Amino acid sequence: MRYFVAVAEELHFGRAAARLHIAQPSLSHQIRRLEQQLGVVLFTRTSRRVELTGAGEVLLKGGRGLLAQAARVTESTRSASTERLVVGFFGSAAAALLPSVLRVFKTQHPSATVVLHELLLDQLHEVADGRVDVAFSRLIPSQLEDERVVLDILGEDPRVLVVAQGHPLAELSSIRMAELEGESFVVNPAAPGGAPARWLAEQRRHGLTGRVAAEAASVQELLTLVAAGQGVSLVPAPVAGRYPREDLRYIPVLDAEPAVVSIVRHAGGQRPIVQAFIDTARRLGAAAVESHEA
Repeated sequence: MRYFVAVAEELHFGRAAARLHIAQPSLSHQIRRLEQQLGVVLFTRTSRRVELTGAGEVLLKGGRGLLAQAARVTESTRSASTERLVVGFFGSAAAALLPSVLRVFKTQHPSATVVLHELLLDQLHEVADGRVDVAFSRLIPSQLEDERVVLDILGEDPRVLVVAQGHPLAELSSIRMAELEGESFVVNPAAPGGAPARWLAEQRRHGLTGRVAAEAASVQELLTLVAAGQGVSLVPAPVAGRYPREDLRYIPVLDAEPAVVSIVRHAGGQRPIVQAFIDTARRLGAAAVESHEA
């Protein structure tokens, strides 16, 4: 609803995406999902303008009230329990570390209530707005565009290539980046008009053209596109364990850059219970790095 109201007020997807601090492709994707769920067309779109339909005007009137009510309920709920924290995670970012962090944290803080919330791959605004206290991500500091959030890098995971079963590369036991010449890739959402900058820089270092076949807003969506033969993709190794599928093959990439595991938090002060969770994540992340190095 927040996405819809922003587009309805701006009547421009680019300005609405900037206001929400998300990528425009992800915003467009969410609006399409909302229209599909409601079974109506909310906007008429041309190359020059965006306009509300009659159904869109009705939803805008009620939507603003819903958002205001949700904010009041959220605030009153949080005020009732200072020992509650919402922990977000992007895709596979928390697959290895989060379970151990939760176990240790719950032992040390048995009265705390931890709510897990899976985020789409570019939804940092939920942390920036305070609806998510901390989030496990794959981002590095240079990728942060919102000054309201900061991050700490906790560790790294190797990356693997995921291809459809039956793809010419599917029988390989391992591969190098240079062997991916000519392949098209399914990637995470990017800024409008281009591929993710860090991924594209890696492609160029290995002499690849960085050909993008499609963008996906979640791991499940990415894997479905790959299984459908839309392209191949480079994903963190924990994805293979978390999403085993008979129609996919995961192949170790010997010279791919590792994927980082980071924790994103609001740049302002933290409640003691949130800071305690962050400290636990840092400590266990450092221990995992030392274990791998040993």
